[in-house]
Amino acid sequence: METLNEFDARIEVFQTNSVPDEPVFGLPASLEEKVSPRVGALQPFHGDTVAYFLDDQVRELIGALTDDLYARFGGSLSVPLPLEMAHVTLHDLHASPDRVKVRSAMETSTKIMTDLVVQARDLGPIHTTCTAVFNLMNTSVVIGIRAADENEHRKLLMARSLFDAIVPSGPFTPHITVAYYRPAASTPLSPIEFRDALGEYTGRVEGRPVLLAPERLHGLRFDSMGNYWAVRR
Repeated sequence: METLNEFDARIEVFQTNSVPDEPVFGLPASLEEKVSPRVGALQPFHGDTVAYFLDDQVRELIGALTDDLYARFGGSLSVPLPLEMAHVTLHDLHASPDRVKVRSAMETSTKIMTDLVVQARDLGPIHTTCTAVFNLMNTSVVIGIRAADENEHRKLLMARSLFDAIVPSGPFTPHITVAYYRPAASTPLSPIEFRDALGEYTGRVEGRPVLLAPERLHGLRFDSMGNYWAVRR
């Protein structure tokens, strides 16, 4: 199990100076599965996941950041994500632009997912703080979070590891997605300007608390990156 110090060393590599030093901010072709080119609408994208919804205080922080981000770079971003859908993913499960391809796997995992959510909730609240606002793999702007101390970090990884029984996972970088980029945008992002803005946003959020409350943890299904709902047995 990765220690908190090891986690900090790993995320520093890509959360600091996360915007590539290149003249054009390139986007992966796979982004078009989630965001339509040019207009930036959220595409149909289906799957299930396990995530913590966030409280009003954290959503207020995200909302203020999002407002500024869209005022400055809106032409390069997807349509805004619904603030009430803001969440921290604990464990990704299944996902595809084609619902048929994941329907059977989602239906098969529903019972075990809901049972494991109960076990994860029993670990109690998990205290975390914001680390940085950064570019995640040239697909989205996110707020990184880290556990408040080693004990909270172990609780977080224990909660995540429960769902490895459904889909094995790799290294964990918990975050809150603020916005996706827009493929083929008429206003491409300026890497230099964008890098400076992310540094400014980091100064606003760094160290702010984010409580991962057990009652806000759910097994979720989604049909786009802007619409999630809790799974019932």
